[in-house]
Amino acid sequence: MNTPTPLPLLKPKALKKGDTIAIVSPAKPSPMETLTEGVTWLESQGFKAKLMPNAHRNTGYLAGTDTQRLADLVAAFEDPTIDAILCARGGYGSGRLLSQFPFEVVANNPKLFMGFSDITMLLNAFHQQTGLVGFYSPMLTSNLIQADQVFTRQEWLRTVTEQALAPNFKINSIDNYTCFQGGTVQGKLVGGNLSLLCSLCGTPWQPNFEGGILFLEDWHEHYYTLDRKFTQLEQSGMLNGIVGLLLCDFSEIPEEPSESLTQHLKKLTQHLNIPAGYGFSVGHGFQTATLPIGVQAVLTAEAGCLTLAEPPVLP
Repeated sequence: MNTPTPLPLLKPKALKKGDTIAIVSPAKPSPMETLTEGVTWLESQGFKAKLMPNAHRNTGYLAGTDTQRLADLVAAFEDPTIDAILCARGGYGSGRLLSQFPFEVVANNPKLFMGFSDITMLLNAFHQQTGLVGFYSPMLTSNLIQADQVFTRQEWLRTVTEQALAPNFKINSIDNYTCFQGGTVQGKLVGGNLSLLCSLCGTPWQPNFEGGILFLEDWHEHYYTLDRKFTQLEQSGMLNGIVGLLLCDFSEIPEEPSESLTQHLKKLTQHLNIPAGYGFSVGHGFQTATLPIGVQAVLTAEAGCLTLAEPPVLP
């Protein structure tokens, strides 16, 4: 499948104390009490928080109708008083918005856009269509309200604020790490949730990862479903031309007697013959770092070290 040529990067401004963060729910609903708790935490960090009008909606497994969820997202980008957009949680539903989304709104109003899991669909589509650097980051009711997720909170604040303007900015990990193939490589940082990237296969929003360092994570899978998903990515062409592979949290996946999960992931990816490793703290694990999609990064596979070669944000 032919995929679009990457656009020039569109970097958002760094988050600063006093900035207003809009809370949107593009996928699954969150209880109002957890949304309120999240707003309180953001305010305790020196930010203003604005719940978008439909962020609290609940229509079964979706946080409101497609029209309501889309309206909040578009309005958050268009509102000049809003500096950043944080998703409340993932689940399912983001992909339903793509066929109706006016991407020119993002192109004309670049802002910090943050989320992970199901939000993979929006992050990659925004980057493909506009060049926006989005952030694969913890979300409000899924992670940031959890007081015991100290690393998650610290890494999120560090990566979306002016601290990320520092040269040679390192993305941290606290997980055990296994190098699959050594080497140091530079490329555009790309990726997201494995299952959701598979959902983009064959659509108009299938990403072009050529020349990229690909990061992947997932949870609640099995060995055979991981095999299926990696096979789908490869057969779709999405793995063509990637220069590095960083396998992050693959959580709550039952191990089989025949081989460990580490062995299984190595077997699924070793034929790519590129610098690669497994066990980086990003995704559905207990603690998660924040990764900017689209910027140049350097992967030192032996050490499991990921360094940004350029700032992901503007001053």
